[in-house]
Amino acid sequence: MKIVLIGAGPRNLVLVERLIAYAKATAGLHDITIADAYPIGGAVWNPDQNPRFMANTISQQLTLFTDDSVKKQVSGLTGPNFYEWAHTDASDYLTTHHFKNEQAFRAEIAILNPNHFASRALFGLYANYYFETLQKHLPDNTQLQFKQQYVTHVHPQADETFSITFADGSTQTADVVVYTPGYTNVDPTDEEKQFKQHAKTHQLVYLPPMHPSDAPLAEIKGNQNVIIRGLGLSFFDYLAELTIGRGGQFVRSADDTLTYQPSGQEPHLIAGSRSGTLPRSKAYNQKAQAESYQALFFTPEKIQARMIDGHISYDDFYDLFQKEMTYKYYFNLMSDTAITWPFDRADFLTSLQNSQDLNATARAFGIPEEQIINWDAILNPVAGEHPDYQKFITDMLQVDITDARKGNDLAPFAGAFELLKDLRGRLREYLNQDYLTPDEYEKFLKQFNPINRLLNIGPPVLRIEQLQALIKAGIVTIAAPGIKVQTTTEGFVATDSQKHRFESRQLVDARLPAITVAHTADSVMHDLKDNGLLTDVQLNKADGTTFTIDAAYNDRKTLQAIDANGQLVKNLFIHGTPTENWNWFTSFAPRPNVNDKNLRDAEIMAQQIFN
Repeated sequence: MKIVLIGAGPRNLVLVERLIAYAKATAGLHDITIADAYPIGGAVWNPDQNPRFMANTISQQLTLFTDDSVKKQVSGLTGPNFYEWAHTDASDYLTTHHFKNEQAFRAEIAILNPNHFASRALFGLYANYYFETLQKHLPDNTQLQFKQQYVTHVHPQADETFSITFADGSTQTADVVVYTPGYTNVDPTDEEKQFKQHAKTHQLVYLPPMHPSDAPLAEIKGNQNVIIRGLGLSFFDYLAELTIGRGGQFVRSADDTLTYQPSGQEPHLIAGSRSGTLPRSKAYNQKAQAESYQALFFTPEKIQARMIDGHISYDDFYDLFQKEMTYKYYFNLMSDTAITWPFDRADFLTSLQNSQDLNATARAFGIPEEQIINWDAILNPVAGEHPDYQKFITDMLQVDITDARKGNDLAPFAGAFELLKDLRGRLREYLNQDYLTPDEYEKFLKQFNPINRLLNIGPPVLRIEQLQALIKAGIVTIAAPGIKVQTTTEGFVATDSQKHRFESRQLVDARLPAITVAHTADSVMHDLKDNGLLTDVQLNKADGTTFTIDAAYNDRKTLQAIDANGQLVKNLFIHGTPTENWNWFTSFAPRPNVNDKNLRDAEIMAQQIFN
């Protein structure tokens, strides 16, 4: 059997191990090819990328090797997780291999601890070690190769095989294709086309959406304004490269605050977004690898109690989830033993568990109003008029920093927001069982996804500290909500809802390419669409209209593609980023010892391919 995996990121890498294990248990000959234009690790985890770009998961919670928490039909190769490897084999691996970031890797390994957010490049080095380990343990009936090239075309053949074409013009036949490319190129919007042409005509700088590791940030001139649209994770990558990467230094003072010493080569960053909100930081980790939260409100029993005809409304669904976070907030508030409360804490927590309105119960027990959790303020933290907007932002960041330093288990706010990660698997399970109708699922995507992005997909607290220091140093200015950018004869001008105006000859769209089937610029996705093997998701709403999810349609359990006729494509698998919003929250790396979904998915696909 010939198997081609498109994309060399973690999902396909963990699948390779499962395919080898299943191949070993058969009598046939098997050829496995994994293809990507980037090195092993793919674009996100490219070992040759800028080592200043940080992973968003701590080192002890990253792995590629499967483990015993995942139920498997066939045993296979086991090995160290990322942190274990960094302190056992990484140094020797660097001695016998050449990587451009070797010096940075050795410096990072020397101080890496289990709760550090390592560089993405270092995890890419681990991915290369992992892949070579697989190659060294191949059974006699299996070949494994990595082809570092774009796959340009995939065409189905009459005999149910696929013809694969690579960028160099070579071709290959595949019995099975697994399409997991990560973020792919998309057609530019009319606005992006306008900005690109305007920059070309007037000798300006415009960087469209792309992977930060691909962004030509050397084009950004120092000592000039640069407008940056986007306040998400890509923004923090650009922030680091345009400051530390320009020779600036952060210094921690005796009072534990961070200050920035500029090099004089930095641009002045003017950053904003439509919402104007900055994501909450990831707090210091206090949890063991496999620790999980035991829900009290967001449970199968309480979900079932609110269901009618097999479905639950989004409002009820979110109400239970918000109650869970609210309870965790008050539980952590009670855990501060330095505070003397005028009531029995156990009685308070018991009352909360039986409450329909947790804030009302908290008020009834005498919790001061300033300590009542205010979800409206949390979800819209920049509402209102703020005469000194930069001071308002730095004060807001300080609240986040102070809370995050208390840890992701004990901090009142960070501990509550951590449930978005701890209960992610249960939440996804409810979604995959269609507890929400198409109408309610549409509401979920529109309302819950922004909450998840704001509270759960922020950068490490270190990056928030750095941002605060850069604002105080005058290197960064955060625009108010509603930033809009227009072209002028002199360059670009940005305005916001508080009537601030910023001019620049440099503009950066600090975000990844959109996830889209309709506007993809990826030739493989076009091939699969044109041949009817790939389609978007069409869900029928109660009023007879259609809710379209602009993502690749697959079977959520087996990850096989579903074609334009609604039929499974037996030997074509699509998973990960192209399916986002149909498969909810796909942007996470494999985690050890927690029955990780990536590792489970690899097992399920291998079973489908070989059984």
